[in-house]
Amino acid sequence: MKRLLTALPVLLMITACYQATPAADPSVITSRSDAWEEALGAKDIDALVDLYTNDARLMPPNMAMSSGREAVREMFGGMIEAGVGIDLTSITASVSGEIGFHVGTYAVQAGGEVVDTGKFMETWQRGVDGQWRIANDIWNSDMPATAGADGPMTHLMITHEVDDPDLWLAAWSGDNSRHDLFAANGAAHVHTFQNADHPNLTGLVIAVSDMNALHAMLGSEEGMAAAAEDGVRADTMIMLMETD
Repeated sequence: MKRLLTALPVLLMITACYQATPAADPSVITSRSDAWEEALGAKDIDALVDLYTNDARLMPPNMAMSSGREAVREMFGGMIEAGVGIDLTSITASVSGEIGFHVGTYAVQAGGEVVDTGKFMETWQRGVDGQWRIANDIWNSDMPATAGADGPMTHLMITHEVDDPDLWLAAWSGDNSRHDLFAANGAAHVHTFQNADHPNLTGLVIAVSDMNALHAMLGSEEGMAAAAEDGVRADTMIMLMETD
């Protein structure tokens, strides 16, 4: 009994301290999410990378998990270079101690068109500097799963201008052409087009079996390097999705 009476004040003090701790405001998470969206829109990859922990894990659809800030820079830097924009909508956020989570939806825009919609879940962690950063980032598309190369396809049209139309057309012919790159990333059937009156205006009609894989390739270093090598003017690119 004496031991219980001795411990009781300590227990009461701990309980009082716990009850006096105010509930964390989830806006600390949603405001940082707004900063993520602003950084992407402003093409400020350094600001975006700073919103992730040093060992952050990225879990994109149809791709292996990657980790670290360099992986973040490669993933979203590729999107920035490709002119991709992302609009985020928060559904719920919560904070408990040094950990928070955030759930929402996204819309990907390219060439003035919405090319994908989906949902995401993030876990956030407060660092020693008091700043909240993303520790785990997972997202996936709302687009239905496809049946593979021999199953139903989604058709995509891309138009753009190129510096040298002959160089661009040559990249789509012969061995190791761009057909191989696209086929390895969910787009086995690609047809090239050229405007007769304006030869620098070119385009593609693509039968896509895996849209997520194609988007990932287009935003990757390999995809951007191929476009640059072919003289594609990224700021002229327009992407149209099949509507039915």
